[in-house]
Amino acid sequence: MLKRRFDLWLPSYVAAAPYRLYRRVHRSSRHTHILFLVCDHFEPRHGIRCVAQSAERMNAWHEGYRDFQSRCREEFGSAPLHTWFYPPHHGNEHLAALAAMAHDGLGEVELHYHHDGDTEAELENDLRATLAEYNRWGLLLESGRQPRASFGFIHGDWALGNSGHGKYCGVNNELSVLKRLGCWADLTMPSAQQSQTRKINAIYYAQGCPDRPKSHDWGTNARVGRTDTDGMMLIQGPLGINWSGASYPRIENASLTDENWGRPDRIRKWIDCHVHVRGRPEWLFVKLHTHGAIERDFDALFGEKAMRMHRVLNSEYNDGKRYTLHYVTARQAFNIARAAEHGHSGNPADFLDYLIPPPATSHYVLNARHTLVHCTVEHLKIDGIAGPSPAQLRSRIGPITHASGKLRSYEVDTRRKLIAIEADGMISVGLQEGVRIGVISGGRCVSGESRSLQVATEGRCTLSYL
Repeated sequence: MLKRRFDLWLPSYVAAAPYRLYRRVHRSSRHTHILFLVCDHFEPRHGIRCVAQSAERMNAWHEGYRDFQSRCREEFGSAPLHTWFYPPHHGNEHLAALAAMAHDGLGEVELHYHHDGDTEAELENDLRATLAEYNRWGLLLESGRQPRASFGFIHGDWALGNSGHGKYCGVNNELSVLKRLGCWADLTMPSAQQSQTRKINAIYYAQGCPDRPKSHDWGTNARVGRTDTDGMMLIQGPLGINWSGASYPRIENASLTDENWGRPDRIRKWIDCHVHVRGRPEWLFVKLHTHGAIERDFDALFGEKAMRMHRVLNSEYNDGKRYTLHYVTARQAFNIARAAEHGHSGNPADFLDYLIPPPATSHYVLNARHTLVHCTVEHLKIDGIAGPSPAQLRSRIGPITHASGKLRSYEVDTRRKLIAIEADGMISVGLQEGVRIGVISGGRCVSGESRSLQVATEGRCTLSYL
């Protein structure tokens, strides 16, 4: 406990004790919506013993979390979501796998970033290069007519805004850089170490300052009626002292590990920290963090310990009378917070896509580098496909559910009922049930069944469908 920098945050925690007590009493007579999100500092190369281990971890996550969600849906009627904040220094080779996990509904992908000794210009250049590479895999892109870079952020070593006493950053004005590049919120805190902010258990705004490190130490609370967008929104997880249980008291810093898993006493503390947008206390945010790529913590995230945590969440905080539980991603939590600021109330699930639309990966996934041109529910256009042979595309837009081959470009326009594919040689396509495909130009059907088709292309092939 003595390493947890009480000097930085304990005064704020003590000062807010009467308010926390008031909110706890007030909850007993009000309906409260719990917004539960897990933000993962996801580092699959961490401590690996061989090169193949990081890929094995990715496979374990994809299969394990998918099965875990199925168990939760069967038992609770809903399933948790995960947000993977992935750092570029852990390799581009996992970007396709992350995009596939997001497309399969397991969660969403955001940016985790480690750096040290940068200038503001160096940080901006490096982040632009990182975003460009992630975008080439369909990541950190909003869906829309003109997809744009959009991301949530967690700083490596918690040293946001040069708050690590000269280590692990170097850029005082980091918040301004992030906002210029499309970041909608930072979700780094809490850390309960030297980079910990004095402001705790809050959703608030801070601005970068070129002349002062740790400019986010304090800020203006997010509140109902806020209309300006100055500064960066910071969404914090619960931080406090847990007096319950064996070997206690202990610091509660919202971390999920195998040793410190989501026990019932911790869940009560998360709730009692009452992180919310001021003026909308009935929407309560519980943001946890983890380093989930490490095998020893799998049990706390999608194993039996995780099931025990979610059973408590659903039995005690999802009765539909006093509490309703909502599993959300980081992006969805931001959207709900902004909706609260704009005066909306009622069911927060109505505002999951309030300002920031779903990511492009919710519509398609492609295991090759490419350029996304359009991505709406009616129109998907992908150019510059360059990667493995066969490239494999999966899509929820139009009649083709998947396509594979030496793809170079792909477009489907459901308004015109046209598909244009540029490829070298034969392509295989999977079809929705009842769809009939016809070749207009540039190719010929070689073979086909009710749900699949082989097409020999001559460069660019145009198809129609009924």
